[in-house]
Amino acid sequence: MVLVESGPWSGSIDSHLSRLQERLYGCVDAALGGQLAEKFPESLGKQIVIDLECFNLPRDEVRAFFERFADGVFSLGDYKDAPARSKYVRGISFAVNFDSIH
Repeated sequence: MVLVESGPWSGSIDSHLSRLQERLYGCVDAALGGQLAEKFPESLGKQIVIDLECFNLPRDEVRAFFERFADGVFSLGDYKDAPARSKYVRGISFAVNFDSIH
């Protein structure tokens, strides 16, 4: 799954990170809940990678946020160990890439 996030961001970085967090949770929910497998049957039972492609974003802040999200999401509440319980995915991993558009 690929998320594209373009900048530059204006205003509060925290509000952009909050929106990005919602998008990431949406991807996790779609993979765990079977919506991804419904739309892409070849993904059923596979290791899913949620890949965040960043263009013209504040690299340090986004990387730190993304790493915290990726490291902690499956230790929280309803998400605790969720990939191991899902019948739709074997696992979920995360990747982030940064680039600039001129």
